[in-house]
Amino acid sequence: MKRLILFLTAGLMWLSMATGAWAEEPEPDWLSLLTEAVLSGDREAGIAAAEGWNAVEDRPRLDYDELLLLSKLITWEAGSVWLTDELRLGVGEVALNRVASPEFPDTLKEVVYQEGQYAGTDTYDFQVALQPTRPCVEAALRLLLGERILEPRVVFEGHAVQGKVHSVFRDMHYGSIYFCESHFPELYETPEEEALSAASGFAEPLTEVSENAK
Repeated sequence: MKRLILFLTAGLMWLSMATGAWAEEPEPDWLSLLTEAVLSGDREAGIAAAEGWNAVEDRPRLDYDELLLLSKLITWEAGSVWLTDELRLGVGEVALNRVASPEFPDTLKEVVYQEGQYAGTDTYDFQVALQPTRPCVEAALRLLLGERILEPRVVFEGHAVQGKVHSVFRDMHYGSIYFCESHFPELYETPEEEALSAASGFAEPLTEVSENAK
């Protein structure tokens, strides 16, 4: 009887160990690894993390270099610590709206470096010295994963009104930052899509005041 009990115990232990060995390994947190790679400037690790994320179907495709560039642009335009994540999302979304727009270049790199658009991006300070901040990397990642707060036709952002004002961000130090629509809104949405956007809440004017503006 004792031998039978020992035999059964050993069998159960072996089965438990075998099941553990065969169990599927949990998927690495690719998004965290990708974020850390951008913050540390480790391109090799970033490319590996992006490839790991992209290996699963039905996910938004991510590219390390694109995430890095969008993170730098957001940091350049809205990197001050007191500014809100909503402003950072808006700044990055304008750039992505331009990529998707028939009025602007087709790649993020061309949009960021387009002559006469984003001041200072052709300098050493932007291209080499600038280190993206964590809030800006996280905002860029949210956008590349599909999050949106504006409308596709909002393709201008700055201190001057450049078209129909969609929303305004006011700050004690930065002043008013206007998010404006294209002069050719008919290029962007059908009436059905317009109604859908309004129903989703994205069409709500966004007027934010940072803590330093109070």
